[in-house]
Amino acid sequence: MNWTTFLLWLGAIYALYYTAIILFESLNHKDPAATKTAVHELTFSEPVVPLNAVELFGGNTAPSSPISQGPKLSAPEMIASGGVLLKDVFSLARKEAIVYLKEVSF
Repeated sequence: MNWTTFLLWLGAIYALYYTAIILFESLNHKDPAATKTAVHELTFSEPVVPLNAVELFGGNTAPSSPISQGPKLSAPEMIASGGVLLKDVFSLARKEAIVYLKEVSF
């Protein structure tokens, strides 16, 4: 038996197998009306209340200066703990300021 004959036999066996499965499933077809009377059905709902934008901004619809109003941005926690931004990593790599061979203690 060569590889071509083996692969043809293997393909024929798989084709017969999947054809038998499809025929078996089509013969055991359940009636959809029987499944519609299912007792256990989960439904989820949550109350969604829209917010009034005028109340959120305190009656100001158009800010006079976007810099003077709004939340103050602070440094992210990563930078405050000694980390650097990704764009700064490239500039540090150009300056060869990154130590690659330092031991890391776990």
